[in-house]
Amino acid sequence: MELAAAYVALADAGPYRIDGASIGRRALRNTCLAYLAAAGPERGAALAKAQFDARANMTDVLAALSVLVDPDRPERPAALARFYAAWWHDDLVIDKWFALQARSSLPATPGRVRELTRHPAFERKNPNRVRALVGAFAQGNQLRFHDASGAGYMLLTDEVIALDRFNPTTAARLVQPLGAWRRYDPARQALMRQQLERVLATPDLSKNTYEMVSKSLA
Repeated sequence: MELAAAYVALADAGPYRIDGASIGRRALRNTCLAYLAAAGPERGAALAKAQFDARANMTDVLAALSVLVDPDRPERPAALARFYAAWWHDDLVIDKWFALQARSSLPATPGRVRELTRHPAFERKNPNRVRALVGAFAQGNQLRFHDASGAGYMLLTDEVIALDRFNPTTAARLVQPLGAWRRYDPARQALMRQQLERVLATPDLSKNTYEMVSKSLA
């Protein structure tokens, strides 16, 4: 069966159900949507927008939004704004809103993540919110975190230093992606080490973060 036809055929025919067959069908349908978007961004964005607008269930809405955050198209900011306006009061859902943007493949994602650290809903004293944005970027967006410019490494380092003042446990955990510097090419290794050394040079660095960084550099 053609992918587009499968996407249509797999739509829920009745009310929302949580049995295994229904869950599997929704998962397969949303996989079809992701493939359709990868093959044709314009068509994929149109399908995702229609699915997002239908608001049949949260699974489908999030799947549609995950497609819409990748292309640099008008549907993207509009969908993100609508989603936030509808769910701003639900912390768990807004964590997903942050994470989807952090994992976007767009070249501007490091800058967007930095902007989101200044969003009214972002709170560094909330570890879940930090993991949803900064953690999702550093650990779940290999393409943009490891951008050859080093912008992703610098962003993570800025957040580690800012967090260390009042949440050293979370700050130390965030160091881990930089600590894997030996796995990468010489140019990226140098950039990652440079940021680790910047953390180490921070005045009054916590014991947790100091140990994590010094062991990474040893």
